[in-house]
Amino acid sequence: MSSNQLFEIKRILIPYDFSETAALSLEHAVFMAKLLKADIYLLHILESVSFTSAFGAAFGNVDKKLESESNTKLDEIGKQIHMNNGITVKSITEVGRIYRKIVDVAKRENIDIIIMGTHGVSGYKKFNVGTNTSKVVEEAGCPVISVQTHSKKIGFKKIVLPIDNSPQSRQKVSYALAVARSYGSHICIAGLINFGNEDNKRMFKLKVDQVEEWLLQHGVSVEKKFVEGDNLAKMTMQAAEEWDADLIVIMTEQEPSITGFFLGTYATQVVNHSKIPVMAVHPSESDGSTITVGY
Repeated sequence: MSSNQLFEIKRILIPYDFSETAALSLEHAVFMAKLLKADIYLLHILESVSFTSAFGAAFGNVDKKLESESNTKLDEIGKQIHMNNGITVKSITEVGRIYRKIVDVAKRENIDIIIMGTHGVSGYKKFNVGTNTSKVVEEAGCPVISVQTHSKKIGFKKIVLPIDNSPQSRQKVSYALAVARSYGSHICIAGLINFGNEDNKRMFKLKVDQVEEWLLQHGVSVEKKFVEGDNLAKMTMQAAEEWDADLIVIMTEQEPSITGFFLGTYATQVVNHSKIPVMAVHPSESDGSTITVGY
């Protein structure tokens, strides 16, 4: 992705379960849609068990009734948004597994970005990738912004861009630039150092300097700092809190997980624990070693 082909947002998907975090996600979406002249797709999912017997028909009727009620409620919300902001809102109700339906609808409707609430996890669940939000982040073909209820600020005035030493890490830079240009944001680069070799540190700092220079050349205000430690996720979240940031932009596959190269433990921890909204971007399938700033 070059600076001339920046990430464009024209279709925003909001999985809506009528919760507080869903309402907050919708506020973010309305702000974004007004800013970018985008459309909102409001999606409610009814979880259902399939039956092959006569019970299936009966449950199917219940589903149809609930589907109709859901669409009525979504339509009311959509009409209010359209009346107040002039935004086009499309209501969709689906029956099935929540994360799977979100991913399917995003693909079917050519969605550019998903904004959804996450209720977070704690304790023994801290590495759990089974939450709907984590699964959507892992499987969706487009970037996903996850929002918790801790932060009530709408808009992204300050974006944290964590850069580590993985080959894919810099791929998210052009996404951060696109958001920063749209929102008039200031970008804070956090250079994450979790290795000890001094020569490697010097090389890494040069890479981060290149990222800073590229962003400055493309017209956004930037600052940077280097953070050393063992846990990339904690380092990222701490830097974001110190900067009082409004958004963290991460990659979905920073580290290999036990089950394969899926949503790495870094991304899982940040998505599930960050009090600040997180935008997760999938790495390109191209060879990471050939990627340079500017893509």
